[in-house]
Amino acid sequence: MNLENSKTLLVGLWNPHSKYSKTRHNIGADILERLIVQNSLELKLDKSGMYKSGTLIIEENRVDVLIPMVSMNKSGEALKAYLKYKEVSPEDILVIHDDIDLAFGRLRLKKGSSHGGHNGIKSINSHLGTIEYFRLKVGVGRPPKDIDPAAFVLSKFYNNETEEVDFLIEDSADILKTFVIDKEAAIKEASERRIIDVI
Repeated sequence: MNLENSKTLLVGLWNPHSKYSKTRHNIGADILERLIVQNSLELKLDKSGMYKSGTLIIEENRVDVLIPMVSMNKSGEALKAYLKYKEVSPEDILVIHDDIDLAFGRLRLKKGSSHGGHNGIKSINSHLGTIEYFRLKVGVGRPPKDIDPAAFVLSKFYNNETEEVDFLIEDSADILKTFVIDKEAAIKEASERRIIDVI
C-alpha cells in the first residue's frame, strides 16, 4: 500500500480556550486527542496559528488529524486553511462533534446531514461548500428546560456523567480506527453504542 495516497482526515471540534476544557462542546477534540495519545503523536501548530495537525498510521493506512485552534464558530476557516495544502475528498473527512439532539452517550455516524444548529458544522459547511462529508455525532444530552442550550454545551459534564464520558471517549476513539478501515462497519458500530448501566 502506498501510504502517501491514503487520505483520511479526522477533525475534532472544540473551543481551544482553557476555560472550555472538558465541556460538552469540546467532546469532539477530546475524542480525537485520545486517539492521538494512543499513538504517541505530537501535533504541530501551523504557522498560521489556525490549527494543529499530524499524521498517524492505522493498520498501514495514513491518517491525517486536525484540531482547529480557532473558536468553534470559525472551525470551517481552519479546515479550509488546512485543505489549501492537501487534497482530500469530502467523503474521506470525518468531523467529530457534540450533539444535544442525541441522548447522552449515544453515537451516530453519517454523511451529508443538516447542521442541526451546530455553529461549528455551519462554519464547515459554509467553507467546504458541501455537506457530503462524514460526521461522528456524540450525544451530550438535552439541556434542562430552564437552561439555554448555548450555555449547556459550554458547561462541564455532571459528576454522575464523568465515568461514562471516559467510556464514551474510548469507544468513540475505537470507532475512528474502524472508520479508517471500513466506513460501513464504523457506522454500524456507532449506531449500536449503548450506555452500560452501573449498579
